Amino acid sequence: HDMGEATEWDDILVKHGIKEPSADAITEEKLINMLVGSAEAYESRKKTEHLERASLDELDEFEDDEDEKVLAEYRKKRIEEMKAAASKNKYGQLLHISEPEYQREVTDASNDVHVVVFLHKAGIPQCQLLEQKLKPLAEKFKATKFVKIRSEEAIHNYPDRNLPTILVYYQTQITKTIITLAPLGGDSVQTSDIEWALKTCGAIDSDMEEDPRRKQKEGGVNMVRGYVGRRDTTKQDSDDEDDDEDN
Repeated sequence: HDMGEATEWDDILVKHGIKEPSADAITEEKLINMLVGSAEAYESRKKTEHLERASLDELDEFEDDEDEKVLAEYRKKRIEEMKAAASKNKYGQLLHISEPEYQREVTDASNDVHVVVFLHKAGIPQCQLLEQKLKPLAEKFKATKFVKIRSEEAIHNYPDRNLPTILVYYQTQITKTIITLAPLGGDSVQTSDIEWALKTCGAIDSDMEEDPRRKQKEGGVNMVRGYVGRRDTTKQDSDDEDDDEDN
């Protein structure tokens, strides 16, 4: 017999239980099973990935196609994730506090979360401006606590020239201080400027990637250079005129 006939004969003997199959022999049936197994494993993996990403509503839609026990586990997991997010994102407003509340609302609270404290005083325009810019950030970054307090209640005899002031607390320590709007762009301050300052000190989880004023700053340098250049040219021209007059 040649090899082809031998293999065929072996298959017949194995099929009828006369001979044990060779350990390394891959029969057609084995090959088919391997391919089917591989395809099923791929489908299972894709299905798992889909379920991992699915929302609660989407999990409800899978009911007819999926094992109820598996779906129940994913639902439980998703609900726990939503509860965790809800417990973390629990603030969402610029809260007004008074002196007796400072310890509890700021220092103690900062053990668990970042607390942004806005010191203000009535009648100071930049305080009103900063409040307008802070409110949207408090609403957007609900995992960070934003509070405002009159400066004289927070720090007795705090000088008005330092207002508005932002203090960032974390784990009972002041981790960032911003005194007046000067470091944020002065009267032209934008919410994005404050967002960047709070992101860089870790107070908020922002997806901003660069200082919004970077391009402006670079442009400002170029403008100054251009102005200096022009002024030098003008000075040169006037010097030339003076020389002409002397001649």
